[in-house]
Amino acid sequence: MSLARRDGERGFTLMEIMVAVAILASMTALVWGSFSITANTKRRVEAIEDRYHQIRLGMNRIAREISMAYLSKNDVQGAIKPRTMFISLRNSTADDLTFSGLSHVPLRANAKECDQSVIRYFAAPDPENRSRTHLMRRESRRLGGDRPGEDGPAHAMIEDIVALHFQYFDEQLNEWKEGWNTTTLDGQPDRLPTKVRIQLTVRDENDKEITFVSGTRIYMRDPLWFSTGS
Repeated sequence: MSLARRDGERGFTLMEIMVAVAILASMTALVWGSFSITANTKRRVEAIEDRYHQIRLGMNRIAREISMAYLSKNDVQGAIKPRTMFISLRNSTADDLTFSGLSHVPLRANAKECDQSVIRYFAAPDPENRSRTHLMRRESRRLGGDRPGEDGPAHAMIEDIVALHFQYFDEQLNEWKEGWNTTTLDGQPDRLPTKVRIQLTVRDENDKEITFVSGTRIYMRDPLWFSTGS
């Protein structure tokens, strides 16, 4: 049977249909490829935005909570360990910072809580991927525990960090220090740093290290001490 059309007949030959289908398939593949690239780019941009949003929120929260740190001399008589403290330990990946603050916000109505708490920042590996390190935050609403900063649940505050370091400005010596401890005589007993510098290092979308620097001022540097007259 001949594929050529006879005079007066209408329709397409098999060859014309095959060519049309091939052109349509090619156009569909091009359009799908364009949509796929656009969708992948959109997801990548959204992931980058979410990443930097998490970093901004984390850095702002750290600065806000440190600015509300405080000490108090109104302790239990004969207590061995102080109920309020500011202890920073220098580590290679992330510094371990534990301090008492007035930044706690009760989330339930009529909760038997106040604005006082003990907050701890520390680094911990991802339980599912040990190559990733997260900045963890733990908050204890109970002051005066046997192990300050180790009570209460811990949550990942900033994921996949490279390093987090703090520096503390000693107003008396007019210099920056890499550690601070209000619980030892050879540290800085009964006083807080004037300013705190925060340095967070992460990897960007191109796997290059990038460092964010922020800072805050501590407003109540001297310990609270309420005494009643005799």
